[in-house]
Amino acid sequence: MTRRWAVTAVMALVGLWACGGGNDDGQDLGNLLDTAQGTQLTAAEHPTGWQRRECFTCHPIEELHRTDHSGTGVLPLEDIRRLVARDRLDSCRLCHGNNGLDE
Repeated sequence: MTRRWAVTAVMALVGLWACGGGNDDGQDLGNLLDTAQGTQLTAAEHPTGWQRRECFTCHPIEELHRTDHSGTGVLPLEDIRRLVARDRLDSCRLCHGNNGLDE
């Protein structure tokens, strides 16, 4: 039982480490509008998270949409944060697509 717990703990730590760390400006993933599919996620641009449902594990809700990385300066960040807080993961697909998931 102890070995199983140790393996689980190590796997959890590795998973969290792979997600990266936070900062006061939110997650700077670059200007998604400059990518081939815009804000829509693709397997090539989102390889470690493609077809995964637990988005907030690597993208903590409190770090999302803190800065307008689009370069336009017109994104209604407060409104987007309220929408994400209210609708949680259901709000993500409005701008970022279905992340390779069928539903």
